[in-house]
Amino acid sequence: MPGVGVTDAAEILRLVSAQREQVLASSILQLASAALFALTIPGLVVRLHAFKERWAVALLAMGACGDAADAIYHQLAYEMTRPGVDQAAMLPVMQRMQSVDLLYLLPLILAFLLGCVSLALASMRLGIVTKWNPLLYLMIPLIGLAGRFSGVTSRVIGLTCLGLLGLSLAWIGAALSNPREVP
Repeated sequence: MPGVGVTDAAEILRLVSAQREQVLASSILQLASAALFALTIPGLVVRLHAFKERWAVALLAMGACGDAADAIYHQLAYEMTRPGVDQAAMLPVMQRMQSVDLLYLLPLILAFLLGCVSLALASMRLGIVTKWNPLLYLMIPLIGLAGRFSGVTSRVIGLTCLGLLGLSLAWIGAALSNPREVP
């Protein structure tokens, strides 16, 4: 989505209007990502069940739901900016989605973030990855603070933090796909 961290409804509609096809492509990729994440859940349950690390998997499953729901928000923004749609009429809907209705997604997004951290810690405890993997998550608030004080845009900060999260998950996935490295 254009404007990571932007919550002003009119600004969101303006940004989406300028990049409609990219927003649609992004939301489709996000839905595919959520679906692929959901497909990993059974394997993670089997792998982590014996080690009593079920919370990580449960949180990730909730997070996959939140990721899919967030993608639908982006698709709705795409539809609200379709040629011929009265954007002034859409503004109250977008304002509501970016305030009160956003609160419904926050627990799922938080579950995803906590699930990622829990999975990284569980993977470290099981010897699947080194301690550097969960330490990637400690870098996220540091990057946020450093970025704010140095004038880096919230988009760059947000994408960098998502990149660290993705790196952690990719590292765990690669380690789990190599049976020689998994205890």
